[in-house]
Amino acid sequence: MTLTRSAALALALLLPAAGLSPAFAQTSALIAAFDPDKDGTLDLKEVQAAASAKFDALDPDKDGTLDKRELKGILTARQIKSADPDNDGTLDKTEYLAVVESLFKAADPDNDGTLDAKELRSKAGKALVKLIK
Repeated sequence: MTLTRSAALALALLLPAAGLSPAFAQTSALIAAFDPDKDGTLDLKEVQAAASAKFDALDPDKDGTLDKRELKGILTARQIKSADPDNDGTLDKTEYLAVVESLFKAADPDNDGTLDAKELRSKAGKALVKLIK
């Protein structure tokens, strides 16, 4: 079954009325938005594509790096520091995608290489969503 973005939005609005939680509806809509193969899950390649687009959107000065101001509300200062191996106070796209991959793996406890709605609602999954949405 293939869902357009408008159908996914409609689904997200209707699921709560059907007795399903708003968190489930939001996560399902998120998956639909970033799931080009429409298998109902997100694999690492799909997550990296979404994260790459998010990185570009967060980089208004187009200098190829994100500083703590640009990452406010997405990563804490401590997370930025631990993801910054060159200690320059910024994350380039490679460093940003390394954080994405780490969180993806943490959110995939069954190691099947995909994230479903339940996995995206885990602590690591929620942190990952901030990096792609």
